[in-house]
Amino acid sequence: MEIAASRVLAPYFGNSLFVWGALIGVVLAGLALGYWAGGWLADRLPTPALLAGVLGRGALAVLAIPALDEPILEAIVRWDPGPRLNPLLAAIALFGAPSVILAGVAPIAVRLRARSVTTMGQTAGRLFAISTAGSIAGTFATAFWLIPEFGTDQLLGLAAAALFAAAALVALAERRIAIGALAAAGVALAGYAAVQLAPETGGTLSAAQAQNWSPLYRRAGYVRGQRPPTGEGLRVRFTKDTRYHHLSVTDGEGRRYLRFDNSFQSGMIIGRPYATAFEYVDLFHLLKAYNPNARDVLFIGLGGGSAPKRLWRDYPELRLQGVELDPVVRDVAYRFFAVPHDPRMKIAVDDGRRYLARNDRRWDAILIDAFFSDAIPFHLFTAEFLELAQSRLNPGGVILTNTIGSIAGEQSRLFRSIYRTYRSVFPTVLVHPTIIGTDSGDDKELRNLILVAGEQAAPSKGFLQERWQQIKAQAPTAPELRRRIAQRHDKPIPLDGVPTLTDQYAPTDALLLID
Repeated sequence: MEIAASRVLAPYFGNSLFVWGALIGVVLAGLALGYWAGGWLADRLPTPALLAGVLGRGALAVLAIPALDEPILEAIVRWDPGPRLNPLLAAIALFGAPSVILAGVAPIAVRLRARSVTTMGQTAGRLFAISTAGSIAGTFATAFWLIPEFGTDQLLGLAAAALFAAAALVALAERRIAIGALAAAGVALAGYAAVQLAPETGGTLSAAQAQNWSPLYRRAGYVRGQRPPTGEGLRVRFTKDTRYHHLSVTDGEGRRYLRFDNSFQSGMIIGRPYATAFEYVDLFHLLKAYNPNARDVLFIGLGGGSAPKRLWRDYPELRLQGVELDPVVRDVAYRFFAVPHDPRMKIAVDDGRRYLARNDRRWDAILIDAFFSDAIPFHLFTAEFLELAQSRLNPGGVILTNTIGSIAGEQSRLFRSIYRTYRSVFPTVLVHPTIIGTDSGDDKELRNLILVAGEQAAPSKGFLQERWQQIKAQAPTAPELRRRIAQRHDKPIPLDGVPTLTDQYAPTDALLLID
């Protein structure tokens, strides 16, 4: 239940450190209270009927989660007491009662099995060992097999059926026919619910689900240039709980979106698969401005493949290697987002850092687009990772990284920390904001910021604009970037008050949080 709980909260609150902290803390608190309450009840009513009754009530509490999760979570989203309280209140409301009830099973079982005071310790130790072994088996089975195979609500229905079955076995073993019949009816009810809760393609997202309810976006507004639809009506084309995300593909307003948990990751204009849906994607073409002789390009983080498929089309000389952690994302990119099957664009299923560590091949450019809205993979932003990536660059090679944040102000801590980390490894680190407005407060505005890092001295904007004009003449379908080049942010960026990110210290969740 605890592992599945993360997938219940993810579409609304993401998969951040705060979500996991809330879930673990609430379940542990439920265990403590349930152990105490179960022991108190066992001393006053030491009968098998009590054990069967607690198992049955626990099953009902688990079965209630799929029925209650949407109204409870949407109510908390509307109230929005804060990025820490949101997942904590949700965890208490949905998983507090089941945790307390199920924790009562162990002390009741100890009381029923104990034959004398002299063997009490042995009995308790044996039963808690069995209980812990069951928890280990349940954790591995749920994380490694069950969640990728079943929908989250369906899995909770199956868990309730298993608990009802356990209650029925206890009742039948003790010849409690009436209780056994009730528990058997519970098995049938939960089994029917599990069938009905099986995931299916189709339907629409609710208004709360359709919005990007991450701490970053909810507090500060959407990133300029990539605003997804915010209302109801997105038609779900595909959905699946993968090893890493609650993934969905949705259509709406003439566009198709790839969604991970509570954030929109990629977009495509339906019928125009190479057109720009999110504006930051065009800035990855800057790799040709900074390294016009680039041929071998590594792309870490595939998503819907918006950037790599456009690079593949616009520059026939490029050989692209994508690395995507989730095999379902790769399959979805091929199936729904027109990513081509071509020898010039290969896609490996692996962690980006692990791929670089395993392969000595050198690259002319490494492009990184692995930024999540509320929980970034910190191991792809530390100094140690950047040193590894630097060692895999050819002479003149560059690294382009998509980040989200602001250059100054209260929303700038994470970006400035990432920038400081890049500066600790590379002599040249340049910043290209995705969108530039007209007022003087742009530096404090939340948006995509593309970092360009390398060993070479920074070329002037005028030189890059002339080079881009030549590139456009050779690749007419490439985006026009001369205005974007002119808007490069060359002012000093303050580094005080933010850390250099390392494998030992990378507080990305805290830096990302906007109170």
